[in-house]
Amino acid sequence: MADDQVTVAVVLAVIAVVVGFLEVRFLRKRMKHRRIRAAKGDDNLQDQSHNAIVTTKAILSAMERQGIRSEEASGWLREAETAASRQNFRVAMELTSRAKDRLLTLKAEQTSKGDLAKLDRLAAPSLVGGDEVTTKELIQKEFPPNLMQSKFSIEVAGTAIETGGAAGRDVGQATQLLEAAKSRFDAKDYTTALALARQSKRVADGGAIGTPVPMPPTPVVSVHAAPDRICPTCSAPLQSDDVFCRKCGTRLAPSECRSCGSSLLADDVFCRKCGTPVPR
Repeated sequence: MADDQVTVAVVLAVIAVVVGFLEVRFLRKRMKHRRIRAAKGDDNLQDQSHNAIVTTKAILSAMERQGIRSEEASGWLREAETAASRQNFRVAMELTSRAKDRLLTLKAEQTSKGDLAKLDRLAAPSLVGGDEVTTKELIQKEFPPNLMQSKFSIEVAGTAIETGGAAGRDVGQATQLLEAAKSRFDAKDYTTALALARQSKRVADGGAIGTPVPMPPTPVVSVHAAPDRICPTCSAPLQSDDVFCRKCGTRLAPSECRSCGSSLLADDVFCRKCGTPVPR
């Protein structure tokens, strides 16, 4: 009986050892696969961060050659390179993304500025007391006051609203101000359009609206009275004092005698009642 118990104990011990060995082997294999996947993921992040840094550097260099510089974007790019050297690839990608977004925003602002940038670069004054006029003065005479400034500010406000919306800010009020600015721009009220666009950008950036811009009164549209008669040639509406049709130019005969007020026909030469000549 004792021998049987010993035999069973030995068999159980052997089974336990075999099971333990298999479990350890399985766990080691699983950990190896995890390390391989992690290494591959790190390699992908490293390649992505490297490509992002190279691309952003190229954008920065191209914009600097065009005279567009951003110390903020340059600083983020330097921090991204440092993070990548320390194998913090996710941080490097986030920093390069910030730098790239900032550069693209500056590029969009410069592009939308258009002719206003030309005005800023043309700084040569005209000759004092002379007849020579500079290119800057010619451009300023060509455009009404605040036209280009308001156009540029509207573009900048639109960019600020997109950025604010992407950042999770409430841009409803900024959007309303921008639409009002566009409306005043279309109405050629460039001064009010400029002020509204600047307020829109300030609100989109998270600032206060400040002093509201006074809106001009809504113009009263006069309603013309119904036409007194129509042209016998083209049926265009006519007023009572029209001598010629405003559309086809037909000479119009008076409908009443200027002397006695009697009705006249189109072919009457004299008034049928008092004999007064009908003017032609």
